[in-house]
Amino acid sequence: MRALTVTLLVCLSAPALGEPAKLTIPLRVRVARCGGQRVRDTAWVDAHLEATRRVFGRHGINLDVTRETFTPKRCTLLNAAQRHALAHHVEMDGKATVLLVRRVRDLAVPTYDLMGVHWRYRGRNRRLRGRRWVLLTARARPPVLAHELAHYFGLRHDRKGGNLMTPGPSDLSWRSARPPRPFKARLTKTQARQLRRAIKRFGRN
Repeated sequence: MRALTVTLLVCLSAPALGEPAKLTIPLRVRVARCGGQRVRDTAWVDAHLEATRRVFGRHGINLDVTRETFTPKRCTLLNAAQRHALAHHVEMDGKATVLLVRRVRDLAVPTYDLMGVHWRYRGRNRRLRGRRWVLLTARARPPVLAHELAHYFGLRHDRKGGNLMTPGPSDLSWRSARPPRPFKARLTKTQARQLRRAIKRFGRN
């Protein structure tokens, strides 16, 4: 009877035949406090995390989330230097960092405010070089977080569209002769394989 119980537990914990092995993204979400108040409440953050879990979970990818707040000098970022200034709030300690701020202007289209962006520090401070993070803004809609996390792990825009990596509305591809297909909250098989490989490397490093 004991042997049967152990066998049963192993079968229940192992992935089903054909299912990918489970992977976990260690994620730190820091919500900016501006004027003493958070730019978005817990329920708003929960909705974005759940939307990300739905997209990634189909491919055996989960999130292990640490929640914090931080107080930046600016909650509205209008240029690259102001984005770089947030590097002090990011640690490269084995967790991917998301900084939720009020507003981020598109550097290529100054009349447009982004919902999110994956950003790399390219300033002069050598101690901060290599730091990168996701900027999520208060106007973002799910699943923007999933899209930007995919960028964090190396996925590029798919200008054919029709999936999670469809470019945003300010991208020039929308004004081309062949604009992308409408956005869908799903990964292609190729994108899922690339994402899983990158998460494995991230975990090893």
